[in-house]
Amino acid sequence: MRKGAFMLLAASLTFGMAACSDDDPDYSNVTPPTVAVASNTLTGIISNMDGSAIQGATVTLSGTSTATSQTDSNGMYVFEDVKAGSYTLKAEADGKQSQETSLTVTDTGKTQNLTWNTVLPNEVKTEITVSTTESTSGNVTTEHLTGNDHAAIVVDAVVPANAVEGENVTIEITPIYTANSDLLSRAEETSNTLLTGASLSCSDSNATLSEPIELGFTLDEELAGEAQAKEYVNGQWVNIDPSRISVENGKVTIEATEFTSYAMFLDVTVSVSNSSEPIVFTQDTWDNLYGSADMTVGDATYTYRIGTEITTSGTNVLTALLIEKLAQMFGAGSTTVNGSYPLNVTLPIGTLLTISGTQEIQQISVSARNRSVSGTHYGTVTIGTYTANRQHTGGSN
Repeated sequence: MRKGAFMLLAASLTFGMAACSDDDPDYSNVTPPTVAVASNTLTGIISNMDGSAIQGATVTLSGTSTATSQTDSNGMYVFEDVKAGSYTLKAEADGKQSQETSLTVTDTGKTQNLTWNTVLPNEVKTEITVSTTESTSGNVTTEHLTGNDHAAIVVDAVVPANAVEGENVTIEITPIYTANSDLLSRAEETSNTLLTGASLSCSDSNATLSEPIELGFTLDEELAGEAQAKEYVNGQWVNIDPSRISVENGKVTIEATEFTSYAMFLDVTVSVSNSSEPIVFTQDTWDNLYGSADMTVGDATYTYRIGTEITTSGTNVLTALLIEKLAQMFGAGSTTVNGSYPLNVTLPIGTLLTISGTQEIQQISVSARNRSVSGTHYGTVTIGTYTANRQHTGGSN
């Protein structure tokens, strides 16, 4: 009886295995699905000069077509479906000076989350009424990051009597923070850079100065002795004749003979060290190599950072102004962003899907006269996917 039972069990198992083998498909080399490459995005933070976010700023992306985006409460804007090509980006807000840059997007075969951050100064100005009998004066203080108080430069103007003919004529002083050629390249290089400046204008656009205005920049003794005073003439910044400049107790005074812009320049070096770090996904692998049914995969969520963290404190006027230059180039402040990558595929039994990404990290420094400030800038995120089968052939990126 025992022998008969054993033979019956063996026959049953053989029959069952044969049945399974006959009914189940061969999953040893199933073709893995292809994940469509998601479109590129462009995002960033638009900040005030003090580093706080600007809500409601308008960012315009111009290329083969034009699109606009409004910043949210965190100062963030977003553009979807940014194709390869050359673009101009412009950030604007009510009561602010606008900022603009150029952007080139290349086709890498992977998805990119690109970033651009900038700060927008206020359109502040001080008006000085021209008197017919006596000199008049006024001043304006430049904006700066919160806590970076040494970067607050007082610019004052003394207007002689009858400097401009006419009644109720006013002269305006407006701070400026960049020159036309400033900050166009973020590669490692040394360039003559505008540290602080101001524009002089008149309520009568046809007026000319009959006598020079004394325009003063209160710096400190170190910087006042090293910076070059320049004026904007015929579309170029040119050195001012030394006979029109006086330096005393850390203050540079210029004889302003025209209604134009005047500024203090210094040779500044920008250094950028590039690296990358992996992006962390909530889930990065979907394994259906030995599953029992098809697996549906939706979105992959992850986090990354945008913006710039400045790690140096301004202990004097020069280092404080270098910090302002760093913020103007790379942005002020940073935040963590939640991202979502659309996978939207079905994995047959015998296949798997993985996703990975990296973010560019730039260690940046701005230096002049043996003084240096530094920070960390969070750049482009690049994401790719990979599918494979049991044989690990026929995979796709």
